Amino acid sequence: MTRRPLLLMLMACAAVLAQQQLLLRRPPRLLRLIPQQVQSGTAALDLQFSRPMNRAQVSEATRINPNLPHQWLGETTPLRMVIDADVVLTAPLELSLAGDDQRGLKLDQQQWWWDPRPWLIATRPVQGGEQVQLQTRSGQWIPISRIWPAIPSVVPLGNGRGIALVGRDQNGSEQVWWDQLTPRSTASNKAALGPPAVSNTEPLLKGEVLFAHLSSNLNGDLLVQSGGFQPGSDQALLLQADGKRQTLALKPSGPMQLLPAGGGVVMPTPDGVSLRPLKATEQNPQMLPGSRELGAFCGASGRAVLIRHWPDYRRSIELVVPGQAPKQLHLGDQAVLGVACDNRGKRIWAVLGRWEQQRGNHELVLISESGEVTERRPLEPWTLKAGSPIQWNPVTNQLLMTLIRQGQTDARAGLIDGDSLQIIEVINTPITEAQWLHAG
Repeated sequence: MTRRPLLLMLMACAAVLAQQQLLLRRPPRLLRLIPQQVQSGTAALDLQFSRPMNRAQVSEATRINPNLPHQWLGETTPLRMVIDADVVLTAPLELSLAGDDQRGLKLDQQQWWWDPRPWLIATRPVQGGEQVQLQTRSGQWIPISRIWPAIPSVVPLGNGRGIALVGRDQNGSEQVWWDQLTPRSTASNKAALGPPAVSNTEPLLKGEVLFAHLSSNLNGDLLVQSGGFQPGSDQALLLQADGKRQTLALKPSGPMQLLPAGGGVVMPTPDGVSLRPLKATEQNPQMLPGSRELGAFCGASGRAVLIRHWPDYRRSIELVVPGQAPKQLHLGDQAVLGVACDNRGKRIWAVLGRWEQQRGNHELVLISESGEVTERRPLEPWTLKAGSPIQWNPVTNQLLMTLIRQGQTDARAGLIDGDSLQIIEVINTPITEAQWLHAG
């Protein structure tokens, strides 16, 4: 009677050992590809494997078509492939993946396609109101939201996996909705690449609100500031990319912005601009006094561009580097209508404007981190639409603006080269506002 249980135990141990040996002899597998937003390069892709990989072997055996300067980061898995910062992409990349794991077993060679180029989305006037639409590579427009009487605000999630919008009904009340998107920026077949598909649509807040402001970071977290119709109903709700919700005990004096890399928020106060962590810490909030407003974040580098308003009505542009005092890049009597910067905060773009002879003249300038104006170009006959953002994307080195031709009211999406400041194209489709949607 005692031999049988012992025999069964030995057989079970042998089966486990055999299974372990079988698993150890299995070749590594690629589990998934995950596009990433980084400040150090044009684009980045994380490769998740079933086994710890030999990075040097993967780097040597893998081929990219076209052959672009790139580097591999990471120790085991995931490994990250980063396209160099000076590369401009105009088409999808073909990846021939190969290499060994750390046991010397080979990964089966396989072909993949990756298109890191962002998508252009715009709020467009349609019959019945307004709708958020996406422009495909062929120039067609496809809807990614329902139709609202008005859409005062749209924020693409930083991970490219959705958009949040504020929809306004005919009574002036607002609702906050989320449209989940399933990206198709990586595929084993080039024909399978395409625009993201809408997979879910749902309200983010119950009922209607009097106002709402939205902000997202590169992780895909979303900050929703809202105020109801009752006194004291203002709230700041953080909706994390993993589905968790957190109410923030903050009382800002205006719209807040999430830090691109996560972990903090820039909050306007009556005394200036405050940088606060999202989680309670013993550190005091960082404070920049004066009449300043956030102009743009510089990717995930920690740098930002501020616009400062002076008592004599002059405006200045300041570059903020972590741990340093703000550095003034520009000071003048022209209005600063919008700013943008590259991921590393090395290049800063600004639209300056003044009224002359009953019309506004807008000028686009490129400023270095030392404050030198390296390029300037008038936008005439176009002007930047008031309140609309300037957005730069590293993949194509293009600025995206919402432009209005002088003397007209309809806006258009304008694509501008980030170096020469030449207008590449003004898309001849009426819009309300255009933005980039990252390829998730």
